[in-house]
Amino acid sequence: MDKPVWVKVNPNFPEPEKIRLATNTLMEDGLVVYPTETVYGLGANAISERAVKKVFEVKRRDPGEPVSVAVSSLEMAKKIANVTKDAEKIFRWLLPGPLTLVLQAKLGLPKLLMGGREKIGIRMPNSKVALELVRMAGVPLTSTSANLSGGLEPSTAEEAVRQLGKRVDLILDAGRCPISLPSTVLDLTEDPPLILRKGPVSYKEVMAVLRAKGKTRTV
Repeated sequence: MDKPVWVKVNPNFPEPEKIRLATNTLMEDGLVVYPTETVYGLGANAISERAVKKVFEVKRRDPGEPVSVAVSSLEMAKKIANVTKDAEKIFRWLLPGPLTLVLQAKLGLPKLLMGGREKIGIRMPNSKVALELVRMAGVPLTSTSANLSGGLEPSTAEEAVRQLGKRVDLILDAGRCPISLPSTVLDLTEDPPLILRKGPVSYKEVMAVLRAKGKTRTV
């Protein structure tokens, strides 16, 4: 593979022609490194088995480890997952934001994406670049961190490239991610909900939305 295309993009006013260049790459099952508010993600068309397979190969990821996806709206999330009333509350109050919701997946998604399970992690990043990329693509995108499995979660495009190198097709560089910490992961298929990974969204913030559900658990 040739050297990836490196595109500087304005984090507050992403240039449409630059986002369109990235979406064209994604629609050809290419891989795009893109910014979120937490860390840089490795984006691929999440409904394409070929593209998802590339993500696992590039990251050297165990096929039993699921990969979450990014959506640009609640409506897009409803197309791929069973969005419960609790999930909808969280979408409306805490998203976009640094939170991944684990929901029951609908049929049609690549099995590799879910690690052989029937659940899917869904993100709506609080990043204008990421949201516009997903919106313009018109499909969910993989939102796993742009690193080798077990490697440093990249806060900059340079950190991502040091790990993934020429194995990606295009890089959207919007500077350092504001939070530089992976998202909180909340499993809403469990009762009570289960916090799988602590992150920027706190226990108190989740409970403010799900206060009628009792306590959450952490692992």
